[in-house]
Amino acid sequence: MIVEAKNLQKRFGPIVALENINVKIPHGLTLILGPNGGGKSTFMKLALGLYKPTKGKIKLLGRDPWKDADVRKNVGVAFDPPALPKFISGREWLSFLAEAKGGDAKKEIAKVSKMFGMDAFLKRRIDGYSSGMLKRLSLAQAFLGEPHVIFLDEPLANVDFESIGDIISIVKDWKESGTSFVIISHIWEPLIELADYIVVISAGRIYLKGGREEVENMFKSSKFFHLGFS
Repeated sequence: MIVEAKNLQKRFGPIVALENINVKIPHGLTLILGPNGGGKSTFMKLALGLYKPTKGKIKLLGRDPWKDADVRKNVGVAFDPPALPKFISGREWLSFLAEAKGGDAKKEIAKVSKMFGMDAFLKRRIDGYSSGMLKRLSLAQAFLGEPHVIFLDEPLANVDFESIGDIISIVKDWKESGTSFVIISHIWEPLIELADYIVVISAGRIYLKGGREEVENMFKSSKFFHLGFS
């Protein structure tokens, strides 16, 4: 399993962000869907060991991500909005990450730069990037090295139509090569055909989980749209 959660709860003071989450996310491509503020990003950060559970347990690739940070060496991550340093260049940032993963920085930067079309701006300082450039850099960092699993938070948000097609093609190619994905996305239609498993989180609880064909029918029901999808 990629992620296993048992009786998982996360509170921020009096606010319950997640309650009684029980789920096993298999290898392949999993979509995590749900309305804004439903708990999707909180679940992702718990899975990555960035938040400590209030109660319950969560494992990433069979290990406790909060106690065993080394498990993240096998993981690629892109957040939305992008979490990037401002006062270094994109090339310097990617070099730092590639070296931290034990890879050949020059080779890895060339790989992801070609994938996401970043040659024209990688030498520039990140605080001068447009929103589109920030998005590409954030996505590119997730594909450094040979991650066992890649977490993408809203990979299709705030990108143009052509870029959506490019991102879908990249994800498809890497999935076919054996990489697993956990993707949070409001723009789920282009990704649905690639999904093996779907989890819907609403109001801090799992509303629905299962294989694509099992869950896909719910997308057409009124109950699904009452969760806040459009």
